[in-house]
Amino acid sequence: MHTLPVNIKTLLKENKMKRNKGFTLIELMIVVVIIGILAALAIPRFMAASKKSKISEAKLVVKQIWLAATTYYEENGSYPAAVADVLASGGGNIPAGMVVDVPSGTPRFTYNLLANGAANGVPNTAVDGSLGDVSNITVDINGVVAGGTF
Repeated sequence: MHTLPVNIKTLLKENKMKRNKGFTLIELMIVVVIIGILAALAIPRFMAASKKSKISEAKLVVKQIWLAATTYYEENGSYPAAVADVLASGGGNIPAGMVVDVPSGTPRFTYNLLANGAANGVPNTAVDGSLGDVSNITVDINGVVAGGTF
């Protein structure tokens, strides 16, 4: 009988170890499906949270515009002529303490000061299409904020 110089069991064991180094196609496909499911769940939640933060920011700015206009009214007996008078970028003749800083960048909302001292913010859908279903944000003459729902 002829003996082989290398044990067959050793060869089979080494061959099996070489084959088990990587992942199978099925394992990779399962991982891709799991990542896809997680992304499908996470992306809509992220988009909703992003929209809520934009609305909260706009509510804060509208409230600050109303507060600046009300303070101006109490000191001067009339409201500012335009919303630009109370915005930092407007260059109005309002004392520094009453100037409202709007968020930097292209505005997502258009801010207005109404004749009776109320203020509002209208979503600028040309800049941010995700705000298309958001209602106008208003602050009435009593300082009550409403709107901004989607």
